[in-house]
Amino acid sequence: MTSKWQKYVAIAVMILVGILIVLELINKRITWEESDAASLTSACLDDLGGYAVRFPMQSDEYCDCSTQAIMNALEKSDYQVLMSKSAAEQEEELLPILLDCYNTYQEAIYNESKLD
Repeated sequence: MTSKWQKYVAIAVMILVGILIVLELINKRITWEESDAASLTSACLDDLGGYAVRFPMQSDEYCDCSTQAIMNALEKSDYQVLMSKSAAEQEEELLPILLDCYNTYQEAIYNESKLD
């Protein structure tokens, strides 16, 4: 009788471990990680194009700011859903989040520009 009981307990423990592993994998997909921050910052710098070359320090600061703003304002899953929407919808939802970073960036570019 004890071996039957031990068998059921062992099966239950294996099922619980399996569930915990699946939950951990799901959690990794829906929470922000350091690699996500690096990817967002890199994509931001790529999107800036020539400005990132002409104003590297200001562009780095802007991209770091915008990455932190996005990660603080949105859950990773919400961000992924947003990225599947049209560019106009993305802009509409991201603009309020990035506005302070963008204004600071524009001011920094203006102050750094050589208007000779």
